[in-house]
Parts: sequence; structure tokens; C-alpha cells
Amino acid sequence: MKILIADDEDYTREGLMEEIDWEDFGIDEVMQAVNGEEALKIVKWFRPDIVLSDIRMPKMDGIAFAEEMVRLIPEGKLIFMSGYMETEYLKSAIRLSVIDYIEKPIDVAQVKRALQRAAEEIAKERKTKEAAQVNREFRQQKLFELLIHRDSDERTVRKLAEEVGFPMTGEYVCVAVQFPRSRKNTGGELEQVLETASGMEAKGIGIWQEDSCFEVILAYPEKARYRLEPFYQRILEKWPECKVAVGMEAGDCKNISNSCKTARAAMNCAFYQPAQRRYEIDEIILQKRFMEPGIYGAFLRVLPEGPQEMSAWFQSLFGDLASRKYYQKEQVYTLMISLLTAVFRQYPEVCDRLPQLSGEEQLQSHILGMDSLREIQDFTEKILGCVQEREEALSGYGRVIRGVLDYIAAHYGEEDLSTARIAEHFHFSPAYMNVLFKQEMKMTLKQYLSSYRLEKAKKLLEQDYMKITEIAEKCGYANANYFAKVFRDSTGMTPVEYRDRP
Repeated sequence: MKILIADDEDYTREGLMEEIDWEDFGIDEVMQAVNGEEALKIVKWFRPDIVLSDIRMPKMDGIAFAEEMVRLIPEGKLIFMSGYMETEYLKSAIRLSVIDYIEKPIDVAQVKRALQRAAEEIAKERKTKEAAQVNREFRQQKLFELLIHRDSDERTVRKLAEEVGFPMTGEYVCVAVQFPRSRKNTGGELEQVLETASGMEAKGIGIWQEDSCFEVILAYPEKARYRLEPFYQRILEKWPECKVAVGMEAGDCKNISNSCKTARAAMNCAFYQPAQRRYEIDEIILQKRFMEPGIYGAFLRVLPEGPQEMSAWFQSLFGDLASRKYYQKEQVYTLMISLLTAVFRQYPEVCDRLPQLSGEEQLQSHILGMDSLREIQDFTEKILGCVQEREEALSGYGRVIRGVLDYIAAHYGEEDLSTARIAEHFHFSPAYMNVLFKQEMKMTLKQYLSSYRLEKAKKLLEQDYMKITEIAEKCGYANANYFAKVFRDSTGMTPVEYRDRP
């Protein structure tokens, strides 16, 4: 909170500054004024929560100052100080609803009691105001949800509209505003848009549909339609990274649902056309199209054929998706997560070549964090490039060893993975498997498995979100203590020291 002390007596102001610990009352900013005129100037920009003012001051007395202060900041709390207990002063104090009237010479204890009352009143008022705001926002959100559904009860809609001051006659349009998923939104963007709308003779209600996108229903008189374009432009100028989608205008509140539906369909185009910033509906968007079945099955037939065949297949797929911008982006996300998960399971070592992923389980969140089809395509091409590099790196090894390396990559997290189990899987004796493996890899199978697990553990330790016990389990160690011993023997550091290194 903020306080202003207005008194022409220096020793009074300085005495209060020294005697009172302002933080005890939640006050963290203090200003001083030597007369009423200066105090009024400070009030205009400082906007104090509490004002401690003398009544008799030069240039403007405390009563005149207080009357102007109340007009400027009606929520401000006033405490008067005076060496004169005159009837007119007391009447003015009552009329101005002062917290207290303190006689001079000042009793600091009385000032502290007055400050405590002022702080309590402010806290109570703020709590009441916040509760009212939350209630109002809840009713607006409820009204928004009812308006976008055609079968909502009309009586309930009209009651809520009246309570929040939303007109049920006029013109309507739904506007969607989307930000990049990586952007930190404050939540105040919606309020700023609604405030801008009020300046164009419109009334708006809105709701955040997700962290990066909100929708607004605007009600406006027909004569104000010409102000819509400047309104959209102001949004685009205020937030250069945002995109705006506009639904079809509705001449009746019963058609608001159609406006919202078309705004969402228009915004879906941002996924396919990220360079554009303003979107509206066209005939092709209104077609109901669903992704053709069988895409995943077709890909599984291509998957074993290698990176070149997969690359050609994905190129054809992305070309088809880009030409059909009416597919809902959620369908594309789901499809691509399924396809790339299949790639990761076929080529588990690909994760080692992608620093942004420590494992397959992070793939879904990584893809969902992308804003456009182009981003997903670039990421897919990077994965296929890693597959190609991996194939080239293994091209010098025989078929059996390549199979062993893939088997370890897929099962290294299993505690019972051993030389014997691997040998049994490939129908060799453990002794022969060791000879064959060392001949090509220049190390024993046991050494390779231990090294592989340690490298995986190092990568996971670079992430802050996993516990040491979880990493040990994920990398196939019997327990965290054994993992710590093996790790220290290999690196000279404990897992915690490795994570905390600069």
C-alpha cells in the first residue's frame, strides 16, 4: 500500500517517519507534501491508499484538499491531524468519512491505531471487490457458453445478459485471438481487448479457451459496423505476434453460435498458413472433412523400408495436409504423434540425436507445443535425418550386431537385460555372442550395455524434472544406491554432483 503525509510542519512529518514502522501496516511507499496544493499534485500521480493530512496548511487547507482528493480517489482512506478541535472541522471530517481525527501534539499510538483501521478497511474492500469481480467473470463465462449453443434456455440467457449488461439486440460477431504457445500470456490481454471494444460503442464478453487463445463475442449497433476493421487492426498492432480470426457477422443473438463456429474454423487456418495474421471464413473451410482412415496402416507398411522411403511418404503426406486446410489441427497432432511414435519405436536410438527429447514419452508434449504444420514438418525431417545418420553409422556392422544394438536401445531400461538374455533372443550362446560382438564393436557386450545405460542416465540428469531414483529405474539399475556407485566409478562424480556441475 501507499501513504501520503501532508503537513507544513517538518518535525511532524519527520517524527512520523521515524516513529512508525510502515511495513507493519503493509505500507511500502511513503510520500510527503508541505502544503495542500503540493499534496493534491502528488495525489494525481501517486494515488495513495491512505492520506494522513493536517487541516491547517498554506496554499490549500486540509478540508479543500480532502474534498478534491475524495473526488480523484474515492477509495482512498483519510486521517486528519489538527491542533484545533473546531466544530466545523469535525463536521467536515464526518462528511468526508475520515478514519480518525487526531489532535496535535501527535500521539503516535493513536496514529498507529488509525493506520491499522485504514489497512483493515482497505483489505476488506479489496476482498469484496475481488469476490464481486470473480462472480461477474463467472457469470460472463456462463453467458458466453450459453450463447454459443443454439439450444440454450432463452430465459436464463436473458437473465444473465441483463446481470452483466450484455445487449440482446443488435449485431454480433465472434473474434478469436491466438498467441504463440511459447509466449507467456498474462491473462490481461482479454480484458484489454474488451476495453478497446467499449471505445467503439460495442459491448463484449470473452473467455480463454486455452492458454494461448481467447474468444470474444462483440455486440454492437449496426451504425458502428464500420469500426470493426479498425478494431481488428488495433489488436494486430498491439500484439505483433498474435493472430486474429473473425467469424461471420450475426444479425440476431440466436446466430452467435454460428459466428463462433466460423471464427474457430477460420483460426484453424493459422495452423496451415502461419505467415498470415488475419483469417476469415471461406466456402472450403465450411465443408465438413475428416481425415481419411488408413493413413497409419499405410505408414506401417512403409516404416521397415528405411529412411528414404519414409521421407518420400512423409513429403507426400505433408503436401496433402497443406492443401486441405480444413482438417482440424487436433486431428493432425494426433496423427503425427502416432506416426512419429512408430518411428521412435522402430529406431529407438534416434532420441540420442535429439537434445530436446530425453525419451519417447516427451514426444507428445513436444509436438503439441508446435504452432503450425510447417514446424511439425521441419521436426519430422530432422527425425528422418537422424534415422539416415544412424543407418549410415551402422552400415559397417553385420546384420546380427545391428539387431543387437537396436534390441539394447529398445530394452536398456529393463533391469533383467543381460548378455544371456540378448544371446537367447538372437539364438546364440552367450559365449559366441560375446565373441561376435567384441569382434565388431571392440568391446564386450556387457561393457557396451553399461556404457549405453550411463550415457542415457547422463542425458536424463541434465533434465531437472526427474528424481535420481526415477532415472536409476528408467535406465535399468536395480536401485538408486547401485546406480550412484556405478556412476561414480565411471565419472568420478555422484549423480547429484553431475547434475549440479556448472
